[in-house]
Amino acid sequence: MKLRSSLGTLTTRSLLLLAAPLFGCAELEEDASVHEAAVATDNGLSVINGLASSNGLCASNGLASSNGLSTINGLSTINGLASSNGLMTTSAGRTTVQYLVKCALPAGTSIVKKDQYGTAYTFYGALGFAPQWKDGACDTVCQEYVSACMMAHINTAGIHVPLWVVAQPTAVGWSLDPEYPNQEGSFFGNIFTTGAHGYDSTKVAGFYCNGEAYDQATVPGRIGADQVGAPYNDPYVTGGWYAPYTQNGILPGSGACADYCTPADYPNAAAGFKACTGWNNVVTVFRKAATGGTITSAGTGTSAGVTATISKLQERSDGYTANINVKNNKATTVTSWSIVYDVGYATQVDDWFVYDTSISGSVVTARGGSTFLTRIEPGKTHSFGIKVKFKGSSKVEPVIRSVTAN
Repeated sequence: MKLRSSLGTLTTRSLLLLAAPLFGCAELEEDASVHEAAVATDNGLSVINGLASSNGLCASNGLASSNGLSTINGLSTINGLASSNGLMTTSAGRTTVQYLVKCALPAGTSIVKKDQYGTAYTFYGALGFAPQWKDGACDTVCQEYVSACMMAHINTAGIHVPLWVVAQPTAVGWSLDPEYPNQEGSFFGNIFTTGAHGYDSTKVAGFYCNGEAYDQATVPGRIGADQVGAPYNDPYVTGGWYAPYTQNGILPGSGACADYCTPADYPNAAAGFKACTGWNNVVTVFRKAATGGTITSAGTGTSAGVTATISKLQERSDGYTANINVKNNKATTVTSWSIVYDVGYATQVDDWFVYDTSISGSVVTARGGSTFLTRIEPGKTHSFGIKVKFKGSSKVEPVIRSVTAN
């Protein structure tokens, strides 16, 4: 069984392109794409330096411990971010600082820090969740918003992913963009210390929950796909930290933000969430729609009112990721289905949100079961993700061969 669950202008919106592994990134430069309407970044975090994860649970002393980082003093001060030890002494640590500054400080501001050898680096602000941290202390609100923002930058697979982020502070706001229709999820917690809000005193509280479209246009390394080793976990699934918690009669276990979190005030209730189980500083993320259009199936592509299409998300020189979209056009729920598709002169190397797959050469048979992740209600579409590697320079489009369902 292979079920895996795992921005307006800078005053109204902020655009992030989350990608690239943490290690091996180029040295720090100001984003060339900064402009009035948004700020785009072409690097992302695969890990947050200084935080260890164990089965998705942060188990460390916190970002502000033994990293030369202080929440009592400003980032621009010697006592706020040390040069002789901690984050500033390694390339990976400096990349973490880059994203701390991007999250905390607004566009148009920057700080200059030196490493242990006296080399100076400039770090640029972008989102402005905690502008006070440049010269002063980072209080609890600051820590929680910067934590949520940092976690929202994580892509454990190092894949470039366009995202749209909304939150309560006016520097970001609740404005949405039609090119980013899929609410992926929300992030909250405090990665600076252990045991925040009554959490396990030996662990850092790093949390996310599923947005209403967490399984749409899924991409590797993000919520809803094959994310492994992320420094956060969903506390609302069965066995999670808040699993016994119920709200409005909702039983625990769904992992969905809408079942446990408080939406933004009118008229922004559909945009995101302002609080989740006592955490009042939440960041909500939207994903871009699938690109590349729908690939026309060469086979039947339909069975008794059930259809299947393929939508690519990214294509690179060595392969692509895609969603296979199974739509139920019937008046009754589909509890089992089978899709046969051909990836051509290529090899499927991964999949997610599918009950079972079997592969014979380039032909893949994917099956959905009766669980809530793969059953399809009337009029609804279930999308599962695949990752494909080309065998050579030939780029043959994948096709649907057959669809069966009941």
